[in-house]
Amino acid sequence: MGVQKNIARLNAKVEALTKNLQTLILEEKQTRDMVLGALQILKHIPGHDKAIKDIKKIYKEDEHKGN
Repeated sequence: MGVQKNIARLNAKVEALTKNLQTLILEEKQTRDMVLGALQILKHIPGHDKAIKDIKKIYKEDEHKGN
């Protein structure tokens, strides 16, 4: 009887973990979609190309500094 209780508890915990993981996956997809949408909007802003070049330059400088 004790083994069956332990198995039932483990099953309940696995189900809870599965639900949590499904929720995290859904939230990650939603976040990704929002980011992609924001990037599409940013592409239409004047000066977008220059801003991207400036950001890349900053990151290259940070890489050389070891940050």
